[in-house]
Amino acid sequence: MAIPLTVIGGFLGAGKTTLLNNLLAQDTGLRFAVVVNDFGTLAVDGDLLAAHGGDTVTLANGCICCTMGDDLLLTLMQLVRRPDPPEHILVEASGVADPRPIADIAVRHAGLSRDAVVVLADAALVEETAADQYAGDTIRRQLAAADLVILNKCDLLDDYDQNEVQQWLVSQAPNAAIVKARQAQVPAGLLLGVELGKEPIATGQGHARDLHRHDDAFRAVSFKMPQPLDEAAFLDFVAGLPKSILRAKGIIQLRGRPGHWVFQLVGRRHELSPAENA
Repeated sequence: MAIPLTVIGGFLGAGKTTLLNNLLAQDTGLRFAVVVNDFGTLAVDGDLLAAHGGDTVTLANGCICCTMGDDLLLTLMQLVRRPDPPEHILVEASGVADPRPIADIAVRHAGLSRDAVVVLADAALVEETAADQYAGDTIRRQLAAADLVILNKCDLLDDYDQNEVQQWLVSQAPNAAIVKARQAQVPAGLLLGVELGKEPIATGQGHARDLHRHDDAFRAVSFKMPQPLDEAAFLDFVAGLPKSILRAKGIIQLRGRPGHWVFQLVGRRHELSPAENA
């Protein structure tokens, strides 16, 4: 029996890892395999993913819809050929990936079935980012590929603005269902086994790496700090970052504060929270 493949996409900071953690915490009765793609060299998303009963595979330092297509294909085939294969495969694409060619891998291989492309959109930022000369094309590709759009972070907008963004999303993803969410809280039944009656789009171009590249538009920079950071100095540094920094994330230590902390920056918003899995 073919294993369903669900691809979770969306721009940097839209809430993909949070959605995955929420999904894995639900009692679905399924044994998942999760493939996580980090655009940078450090596999931060894989580190932030909660423990679950299946397997987690991290593909870092590249985008699996273009430069790492062969790595993804090999990983998926290894999962399919296991003596005790997973019952469902979830792929968290990088924030700059086009999820369509990733999902179309399932069209070309008998061991997989294409379940759905789920794309998250940051309610407070998606229209602004879609208008950006560098990021806009990526946003529109992602939304156009979606079977289901999760309009996330709706708690940041009032009802009127939520509806305005929702109407804009309809123009960008006219064939997709749209679900509003806060903190990426979505019932598993909306994400898995989606039967939308649409034929998958086969690329007919061999490997996914042939489709397009993000190298000129986006750059990821990763670094490690050997010592805990001074919190005030670090936040001053964050406040001075240029607008061209679209997304930042990491697990850090702070001087005088025990444990590890997760730092997240999306646009001009940032937060620090205790790291549960680090």
